[in-house]
Amino acid sequence: MQGLRASSAAGLVGLLVGGWCLCAVGGSAAQAGGLFVPGAGPTGQGRAGAFAAKADDPTAISYNAAGFAKLDGTQLYIGANYLRLALSFQREGSYEPTGTDPAQAYEGQAFPRVKNGDDNLIGIGGFQVLPALALSTDLGHSEWPLRFGIGLYSVQGSPSRSFESELRLPSGETAPAPQRYDVVSQEIVAAFPSILVAYSPRHDLDIGIRGTWGYAKMSGTKTVWTLRNYEESPAQDATFTLDGATDRFVPTVGVGALYRPHANVELALAWNSGASVRAKGEGSSVIGPGSPFGDMVQVVPRPDNEVECAKGGAPGALKACVSIDLAQNATLGGRYIFRDGSGSEKADIELDLRWEDWSAANTSIVQVDGIIDITGGRLNAVANPHGFQDVLSTRLGGSYHLRGLGGEFEVRAGMAYDTKTAPKSWTRADQDGKARATFATGLGFARGRYRFDLGLGGVWEPTITVANTCKPPFGPSDEDPGCDAQGMVAVGDRTAPDPAQPLFAGSAQKQSPFNAGIYKSSYVMFATGMRVAF
Repeated sequence: MQGLRASSAAGLVGLLVGGWCLCAVGGSAAQAGGLFVPGAGPTGQGRAGAFAAKADDPTAISYNAAGFAKLDGTQLYIGANYLRLALSFQREGSYEPTGTDPAQAYEGQAFPRVKNGDDNLIGIGGFQVLPALALSTDLGHSEWPLRFGIGLYSVQGSPSRSFESELRLPSGETAPAPQRYDVVSQEIVAAFPSILVAYSPRHDLDIGIRGTWGYAKMSGTKTVWTLRNYEESPAQDATFTLDGATDRFVPTVGVGALYRPHANVELALAWNSGASVRAKGEGSSVIGPGSPFGDMVQVVPRPDNEVECAKGGAPGALKACVSIDLAQNATLGGRYIFRDGSGSEKADIELDLRWEDWSAANTSIVQVDGIIDITGGRLNAVANPHGFQDVLSTRLGGSYHLRGLGGEFEVRAGMAYDTKTAPKSWTRADQDGKARATFATGLGFARGRYRFDLGLGGVWEPTITVANTCKPPFGPSDEDPGCDAQGMVAVGDRTAPDPAQPLFAGSAQKQSPFNAGIYKSSYVMFATGMRVAF
């Protein structure tokens, strides 16, 4: 370590770059699972996401493109989902002595409970608004086996988080927030403009394909280590801010099929590709007063011929790139249709099974194009693992039709279960990887050319307690740097997250997990929409 201090501008490599996980930025389909919750659009939401086989309105753009084959004429859908996340974290343990003189008043006090706030939410009343727009058409030829569609949708997730960077303890002292190495704030805007074509080669078979040109923009703040900081002293921290990192082209593809082997049975298969977000923006930081060299040095942009992210950075506004991979998914579904005496659909029940490949989308990477002006040392790219694993989901839902008020009502209900995206030891405040159960209901009313839909739902998630398995009880130290009897565990074998440490190469990060504690979370959601036929 002493050689490292002397050979480069000490912790300055760590001052301007932090690992990032803006994991809820989006997905290759909006019908949820993994990091997202079920129910894009009021029809699907009222059925807890069991809509891959029914898929009989323009919101099928985010479930199964083959569903557009069912839509005659021209139909326009306008709607939005509203989602509110309640999240709290009670970190295990207490503030350690920081080694500063004089000692900090908060040392030895228990970590306080922190909650996700509403400061940076895109919405109203604490609900994030996720708009959707879709148009289907047969171009005036209902006899054609072709249908076309365009649309814009958002994923059913809660990417925005807002925590305090410091807070007041019950004793009155101000202390650094215990979750700051994970996330202080993050805000993401994602939209997925799409086109699709559906084709019916036979009366009992529909197929469809969707192409999407995604857009993502993200900003956020988190705390990183300058040098090793086992004591978690704010004086040796740096606060990193990412501003306006944008990827204007996130392509994805979806394909789907519907097959009706019997008048009362409909089967569905849908697949959506994964996606790679490669966002570029600017990064800056505020350096703690205890960081080596303090303001004696400056981090400046790399020469344009040496950049790994983008050209044109400036001191205080270095170019920063974020790389995130998103999971592919596949859904297999089937529904049974109950018909009345005229053969019209009276009710249905649907079961969907879904797989998502989150194990292939485990790590995000941040690269900042900067060098230390005194030493010429470069900022390291930082990987931010989350321990993701594949997710299996079950959706069960249905609808019942009845007439009244000169039109037709459709009553919906459903439930869903998603397995966890992250093992307990990887539970964190910057993403939602818990297992979850969803309960939903909804109502639609159609009269003439118009249909109005409402979906309501709640998502229950278990309270998770992550144990502090790192020894000594307060975490690693210079004398005992590891979390097991053999000493420090290799980076690739660790089972909990460490603070971002950009000073160190990826294989040399110090072990100091910060996520032990109690996590509580749940969602409330509703969706509204209107469909007009022309």
